[in-house]
Amino acid sequence: MRALVTLSIVIVLFNCRSKPDILPNYPNKSSAIVFELGVPQILFGDYGAEKVWLVKFDKSKEKISELKLLETNFRSRSRLYYLNIEPGEYAFVGAHIYQKGNQNQPEANFYHVFDRSNLEKSKFTVKPNQILVLGKYRIDFNGSPLDQDQDMDTVGESIIGSFKTSLGIKIAGAVASALLGGGAPDSSGYSGFKEIVQTPEIKDEIEKESKLDLEGTEWFLIPVSK
Repeated sequence: MRALVTLSIVIVLFNCRSKPDILPNYPNKSSAIVFELGVPQILFGDYGAEKVWLVKFDKSKEKISELKLLETNFRSRSRLYYLNIEPGEYAFVGAHIYQKGNQNQPEANFYHVFDRSNLEKSKFTVKPNQILVLGKYRIDFNGSPLDQDQDMDTVGESIIGSFKTSLGIKIAGAVASALLGGGAPDSSGYSGFKEIVQTPEIKDEIEKESKLDLEGTEWFLIPVSK
């Protein structure tokens, strides 16, 4: 009987969803984005990102590092949101992956900074009064070297101050293997997209789950765009 009660509690907790406490700024005008982003595991799914950083393009700025660094402000399970995002053109610039420790490896934080070519791949445009479903992104460290793009190096340092000096960046090629073995705390490096999935099926699934995430909030009333 005790086992059944414990199982029931686990099931209830698993099915519970946190709701955003952020309200739309302007009725019928506020927008949001929703997507999934993570690092592939060998056996079970992905290590999902805790947060993702992005920038909004501004024609008056010549460098990416001159743009304001934004970050996702709501997370529900594997889905990340930026609520009250302004209309305009955006791109992802970085992500934080947390790896929980176990008996074989310590807990670890991995900071991924997208190099310029991968930043370009992630561009998207937000329009007023929509929840934009972007799709599913899978990333990994790609070993791009430092000191070849000072602008992006500066972005990396804005995300994690030790980006140019940490041991993780100096051994970027080995960081990916650390995800499967002994993680190193606060490792960082340039990353790229192993896969960007934006099929109708993936977007439909994210839309379905996002409706459950936002049910009972004012965001539920805003039209979805795919």
